[in-house]
Amino acid sequence: MRNPLEVGPIEAPSGGTAEGLVQIGELADGITPVQVPVWIVNGKSDGPIVYLHAGAHGQETNYSVEMLHRLRRALDPARIKGAVIAVPLANILAHQFATRVAPHYAAREGIPFAGDLHKVFPGDPRGSITQRIAHFLWTEIVRQSDAAVDLHAVGHPGMPFCFMYRGGKQEAVGTPVWDLSLAMARAFGLTLITTGPNPLCLAGACLDAGKPAFMVEMAMARVLDETTVTAALRGTRNVLIQLGVIDGTIEKQTDVFVLPTEHRTLPTIRAERGGFINFEVECGQFLKAGTVIARTRDVFGKVVEEIIMPADGYVMTFPPLSWVGNQSVATGDLVADIFA
Repeated sequence: MRNPLEVGPIEAPSGGTAEGLVQIGELADGITPVQVPVWIVNGKSDGPIVYLHAGAHGQETNYSVEMLHRLRRALDPARIKGAVIAVPLANILAHQFATRVAPHYAAREGIPFAGDLHKVFPGDPRGSITQRIAHFLWTEIVRQSDAAVDLHAVGHPGMPFCFMYRGGKQEAVGTPVWDLSLAMARAFGLTLITTGPNPLCLAGACLDAGKPAFMVEMAMARVLDETTVTAALRGTRNVLIQLGVIDGTIEKQTDVFVLPTEHRTLPTIRAERGGFINFEVECGQFLKAGTVIARTRDVFGKVVEEIIMPADGYVMTFPPLSWVGNQSVATGDLVADIFA
């Protein structure tokens, strides 16, 4: 029989479940708590502990909260091997504003990537509120976990994909932890895209610590789109099956667009001129180099920039809509995330 599983003050007995809120600090009024919600399903039998991390960005939350709710209801602690620890809203501050980061705390933190929980791992117990959240997640959950899945969303228009940081402080390709991460991502079943190492994101920090991890980007974020929720639930169950936490057969993704083989990111395209931008291609559509993917107009309707595809490849998402929810850009803003 497994031992009880603890995350801060929350304890799930062997063959049982638990949930709760862990307080990290307070807002500037001195009485409103900054908290992290956690639920645990702890099996009776030994097996891996899997961390499901969601809500690092506040405009990417609703689908994952609903998916994790459905998953929790389906997990039987008497039958699973190991345990599942989930944080459905890691950055509640950003969720309140439906923004990538919490604007009031991003302004006062005074650190690189201020307020961006996605880029401050493994955190700092004496740092900003965002660094302290990351530190709690790292020390209380990641350290006792054997694998992690980081759930995000690119918004619409966009395509769902599994995003693989190829390491943390250095390349992990060819190592056992990379192979395990690939196996998890392939089991999830979406288009698989790799990018460079990043030691500050959850997946990159996990790879540095010898723990397999990858990131999921679904295509609908702050809405309860049934196709998105179903695909995310199927993929997460597939990962738990792959790791041996639950029994079952890995199911192929249906009703979502999936490209075969593995792909690699290209440099993100930025706007050279500001204005009102129209996107002229679909995400996931193969594009030849030189294809006009968007046009930007000024307030009088004059085209001020044609944005072209720099190489053969695909657009995975248009950040103006994914990040800030509108089709206006300033010079230097992100326009398109692309891959080959």
